[in-house]
Amino acid sequence: MPYAVEMFFDVAGDSRVRGLWEEFAAIGAPSMSDSGARPHVSLAVCESVQIPAACHLLDRFAAATSSFSIALSSLGLFAGAAPVAFLAPKVTPELLSLHARFFSEFSVIAHQCWPHYSTPAWVPHCTLASGFPPQQLSQALDICRAAELPIICSVTEIGLIEFRPIKQLYATPFTNDRNA
Repeated sequence: MPYAVEMFFDVAGDSRVRGLWEEFAAIGAPSMSDSGARPHVSLAVCESVQIPAACHLLDRFAAATSSFSIALSSLGLFAGAAPVAFLAPKVTPELLSLHARFFSEFSVIAHQCWPHYSTPAWVPHCTLASGFPPQQLSQALDICRAAELPIICSVTEIGLIEFRPIKQLYATPFTNDRNA
């Protein structure tokens, strides 16, 4: 089973994204609402990982990383065979640096990392629906327009997930000291 490392939001951000998941489900889009997932931005996905080493890395990384704000500012679409609708965060140098710092350490303990999560290819995103029917794009735009993007969230936690089915294996909070 594949594994993912995901960054999770504060209660208010989590709630806003879950509300969008419900709205996508209401239009018949295969939303994340029934997946067992938490709203998140993934830092890495791989086919296998040394779980104890990954948990240790998450602890070290979280202790050295302050919680931070992220602005989920636009609707995006990965237009593959099973299109994915997502909220795209505003990409900042700090976000790219955080990903690069994490991925360089994680790729040492992970096996068969998915290439589109590697540092040069990473597109940060918060999935709304997988297998999204393109004919529902205008409804998705209406939902996001009504949500009054951007959604400002605090990224407060990082976790290790096993998926299909989704199972959270470990999570730890980022430090709350913004001056760390």
